[in-house]
Amino acid sequence: MKLLELQGVSFNYDCQLPSILQEVNLRIGSGQCHCISGPTGSGKSSLLNLLAGVLNRPHEGEIWRTHQLVTGLVMQDPQTQLLRQTVGAEVAFALENLGIPVEKMLPKVQLALRRVGLFLRLDTQVSTLSLGQKYRLMMAAQLVCEPHLLLLDEPWAQLDDHGVSELLGVMGNLLQEGMALVLVEHNSPAFADIIQYYWQLERGKLSEGIYTVNDSPQIEVFKCKNHSKREHLGKVLVKADAFDFGFDSNPVLFRCPQGFQLQAGEIVTLVGDNGSGKTSLLKILAGVLNIRQRLPIKVLGRRPKLGVYGAELGLLMQRPSRQLFETSVLAEMQFSLKRFKLPKERAVQILDELALSSLAELSPHRLSYGQQHLIALASLACLRPRVLLLDNPLAGMDKDYCGKVWHLLTGLSSQGCTVLLSSHRNIEHGAVSRQLSLRNGQLVAEYMALDERYVG
Repeated sequence: MKLLELQGVSFNYDCQLPSILQEVNLRIGSGQCHCISGPTGSGKSSLLNLLAGVLNRPHEGEIWRTHQLVTGLVMQDPQTQLLRQTVGAEVAFALENLGIPVEKMLPKVQLALRRVGLFLRLDTQVSTLSLGQKYRLMMAAQLVCEPHLLLLDEPWAQLDDHGVSELLGVMGNLLQEGMALVLVEHNSPAFADIIQYYWQLERGKLSEGIYTVNDSPQIEVFKCKNHSKREHLGKVLVKADAFDFGFDSNPVLFRCPQGFQLQAGEIVTLVGDNGSGKTSLLKILAGVLNIRQRLPIKVLGRRPKLGVYGAELGLLMQRPSRQLFETSVLAEMQFSLKRFKLPKERAVQILDELALSSLAELSPHRLSYGQQHLIALASLACLRPRVLLLDNPLAGMDKDYCGKVWHLLTGLSSQGCTVLLSSHRNIEHGAVSRQLSLRNGQLVAEYMALDERYVG
């Protein structure tokens, strides 16, 4: 049964810019799974919002929806959709608005959470969840309303491999029940078992795509030269002795039995599943996590504390929108340069190096998630910090944008900057020297000789 159809739909946010969508045609039926791929910033998320009916700007063409169509949407940054403080209240929110009796809510809420693999107490604070867990929570908040059509924006980037495996099982069951699914996804091979229709969105045009096994995921093997200057190596910029970490009045989240060190010029990955503590560790090192526990950690020779490092340390958060506040991309990148009295020309130079000069006068708040991530990272790179901490920096990026990220990181590494970046998965890249593994409550440094990892 046909649920929704777009016929010759064109859409834009600003009449002075080229149309984001140009004469798009798309038909979605019950039990179908569609996957939409395309370059970073091509308008994929905008198309999902249009399908969901949450864009109120006028458009050209026709959008037909079946009578009383119920649509669920999980955005690329699920935290923009969160409204309540506890897990149970978040999932029950829509049921409350629909006037569902209280005695009927509890089993519906529990079932929705089980369907997405979240086995948590209903009074669990949403603020304690990882971004990947929040993504699944928002899925449960949509599924509790039993939608006919579920729209998912970049699930692979937000979930670890176990979460993706669980999601595949959930999605397969939903399709068998007759629900329609639409994914926006750079890494379509991860969902190849359930995808029936492939689409490519580029330069505003939506065309039927063809899946091949050569479709590349976000994180892949790159060949690059060893850019690190060997004179930097050996100087320790981050040092941690053995410690146990847990939030105040909570059980230990993870243990670091042997401690670790990060040297100048290194690019080190921090790998672990959703909720393992990767973000917490990065915030500890940056000194922005407010806890009573005193940990045996020194960064740049000092105990981590908010505001003590100035331009010497940069932290890229998982939510890039939290670090963007200026009216234009160029002003955003120059803000900290002016604050620390550094040359403003660095911003123009980096935009030119990344072939992003066309974004200079655009508002950073109107960019795609992947574009925002790169601009936030570039703003930090302008400062040329000595330590750079990155929380899942490749999320929402295609191969071209991933290449831009590595261009920035290898350049900083060659200047002696220590880079620590987190990911749900192992990153095989020639510039990565070694890995910190955070699994099963243990933080372990996995050392490997630099010459064994560089390619080329």
